[in-house]
Amino acid sequence: MAGKGPLRGIKQWVIHRLVANYWSLPLVAVLVAPLVGAATLWFDRAMAGRWLYENGLNLLTAPDTAQDLAIAVVGLNTALLTLYWSVTLIVLTLATGNLGVRLVDRWLDKGLVRLSMAGLTFTLVYSVIVLMRIDPEAPVAELPHFALLGVFALQLINIGMMGVAIHDLGRTMFVDRSIAHLGSEAASVAVPVTGAAPFAGDWAHTIAAPREGYVEGIDLEALRDELATHTGAVRFCAAPGQHVLKGEPLVRFENPPPDDREIKRAIAIGDFRSGVQSTVYQVRLLVEVAARALSPGINDFYTALACADRLAAAISGHASTWIEESEVAAYAPAPRFELPGQDFRGLFEGPLKAFRQAAADYPSVSIRMIDNYARLCALLGEQGCPSGLLVFLKESARELRDHAVSTAEHPSDRSDIERAYARFEQPSASLKAVEA
Repeated sequence: MAGKGPLRGIKQWVIHRLVANYWSLPLVAVLVAPLVGAATLWFDRAMAGRWLYENGLNLLTAPDTAQDLAIAVVGLNTALLTLYWSVTLIVLTLATGNLGVRLVDRWLDKGLVRLSMAGLTFTLVYSVIVLMRIDPEAPVAELPHFALLGVFALQLINIGMMGVAIHDLGRTMFVDRSIAHLGSEAASVAVPVTGAAPFAGDWAHTIAAPREGYVEGIDLEALRDELATHTGAVRFCAAPGQHVLKGEPLVRFENPPPDDREIKRAIAIGDFRSGVQSTVYQVRLLVEVAARALSPGINDFYTALACADRLAAAISGHASTWIEESEVAAYAPAPRFELPGQDFRGLFEGPLKAFRQAAADYPSVSIRMIDNYARLCALLGEQGCPSGLLVFLKESARELRDHAVSTAEHPSDRSDIERAYARFEQPSASLKAVEA
């Protein structure tokens, strides 16, 4: 699994659903703004406003001007908030149409967008609270000078932040940026696995899935502590990202565990695939973006080339997760925890086949991916990676070559594809290891 890894249990999943959205932080800002406004007005009346006035630091010299300023700030904040919401929705609509709807899950988790919305919302509510306390007929000395200074300062910050936020939204449309982030996250390993002999006996206890959905993540560290005194093999039948039906096996035990409830709490099941599932989602999303880019309506093969390069980087990063077919993936800190589907083959085999199916009609993309397979074999062979992985990569390249050649319409395209695959025949020590 990649980067920070899949979510750890139901608790983290619930927290993520509450936090990774566009409404939670603005809602907090709406609730906090009246409290901050009331505290500021109290401090203003207690000492700060009079001190500013007596030292000539007040911004305004007429009560009606102060009211007009507060009204203008409220109107400006309303316009900025409306504009930013509209631009955000337009950018997301265009970006998802070009790249893939599942990228929305990543963009909802962007802190800058949520912070910008919260800042605009907070300033709007705060300005309204201050406006309510301005008496246009009161003496200048009794104006809330400190609160008005806060309104002005917040407005300057918001105007500056708008430029940064709009720039960030514009960059959201830059597809290569999203692809680069996806590739970087997918290349890192967060759940270490090792090969182990699969348990061959009878399972004494099975925990079934309590609901239908997609496994969001498994808190292996918590389960290792929970089952510290428990003995025997444990097999997690469903990997993060896998769909389960209610009643399907979720976890099997050689010996019954002390409490099923704690096990279920450590395995979150959601309604749909999402970015919190980590590498399994990121790799598939790279393939989805490539396939969408190669669709007739978009026909952007350069985006597909970028996805092919990032897939190669992810493959290189996960070479250590390769498990031979005679073994089963196991959690390295607790090898009795079997993790089928969470090794290299489980992460990449399906997506690479889907990439082949999407790229076969595009000789340039097929050639790039075949070339990437050859580069990977050369690099990983020199690093002493398992021979089974090299064989897997060459077999993937061969299948892609055969598929692309069968669909290529021009003889020169077929010749270029064959020439790319010929790199595997070059006299290189690592490529000879593949042949061996």
